[in-house]
Amino acid sequence: MTVCDTVIVGAGLAGLVAARRLMEGRQSLVVLEARERTGGRVFGMERGGRAIQLGGRWTGPGQDRIKALARELGIGVRVSTTFRGEDVLDDGLQVAVRRIDGLADGVPLEAPWRAAEAASWDRETLATWLDREVGGSAARTLAGLLIGFLPDPAECSLLHAFTYLKSNGGLASIMGLDGPAHDSELFAGGAHALTDRLGRDLGEHVRLNSPVHRLCQDASGVTAQSASGEVRARHAVVALPPVLAGRLAYDPPMPAQRDYLTQRMPIRGKVAFAALYARPFWREARGTRAASSENVVAWDEGDEGDLACIGGLSSIVRSREIAALPAAERRAAVLADLAALLGPLAREVVCFHAIDWAAEPWSRGCNSFLATGCWTAYGPALRPAIGRIHWAGAEYAERFIGQMEGAVSTAEGAAKRILDESGATAEG
Repeated sequence: MTVCDTVIVGAGLAGLVAARRLMEGRQSLVVLEARERTGGRVFGMERGGRAIQLGGRWTGPGQDRIKALARELGIGVRVSTTFRGEDVLDDGLQVAVRRIDGLADGVPLEAPWRAAEAASWDRETLATWLDREVGGSAARTLAGLLIGFLPDPAECSLLHAFTYLKSNGGLASIMGLDGPAHDSELFAGGAHALTDRLGRDLGEHVRLNSPVHRLCQDASGVTAQSASGEVRARHAVVALPPVLAGRLAYDPPMPAQRDYLTQRMPIRGKVAFAALYARPFWREARGTRAASSENVVAWDEGDEGDLACIGGLSSIVRSREIAALPAAERRAAVLADLAALLGPLAREVVCFHAIDWAAEPWSRGCNSFLATGCWTAYGPALRPAIGRIHWAGAEYAERFIGQMEGAVSTAEGAAKRILDESGATAEG
């Protein structure tokens, strides 16, 4: 058995940042990662002299902690001009966006269940509200935009939608109506440059291929049981999406409210892809940097590298349709969707990369969400530590929930609490 100060479950961005901050505080630690790589939902590679990204990638205004981390690691940030809200939102839609933001402003991010209208908002889906309050083609357009970062509106609590939007600066800010858009900056070398560097710096403290299956807690510490053996520590940080954290066995069991929450916080999965071409034919034909259809949203990844690249996501419905296909057929389906959007040259790829995030057993998707009734019934159980077990990740953030910024801020918060508690214990 290995003995250390802190054991961290998960080597995604949150787990790696928590480990870095704890090491700076002179804590001994072990990071246990189920995969054969670090990074979690941040995943990429280099092809044709350019970064290929299939997971988290963007940052933008107000996302200060992750940009501070990038500076610390010597990784630059560049502006991306792929998308502006004015390109797709007419005056009527912009009025609807402002109305949504006005309502969302009433959500207290530290406790969404305390919003004045929390009970009624949490009983309703985003879809029913859009149909009733916006209606027609405008409702369908907004639903199509919102599904870019929320689940299918029919599956999502209205309270969750408002919470997410306020947490991320409001829908107008996300869409870039008042300045640079929410996703308007990229990391030099890709976001995976951050997690690759963090993982290298942690070195032998990270154990790959080590899924944790049980956490046993007592008055003096936590024992993590994994495929690579047991680790005994004074504290644990579980840096997993809530639905995956809920699949661990705990001794003693989690409190009922926490257990119920993790059973009711699913994670949305899509097929993400990158298609590389000898030249950016779409600019010649359309002069466009981004485009979407019912099946796919696609964007120009910029001018770096020897090859031009279209990045994109299949819609939730389309991802479900093609998920069971063999890899070659899934590739053909995605390229057919791109060809319908950009023209027949979209089929002439130099290389193609894709990942079905829902099929990844240690992720099961990208953005988590809460269905109707869950914020008001179980929301208070989301963030508090349970004894010596702390939580970190994009889902636990108050600001920039669901984003890499949220992962960094919650990881740094968990590390600070552990260091503060350890200092108090040492002084005592």
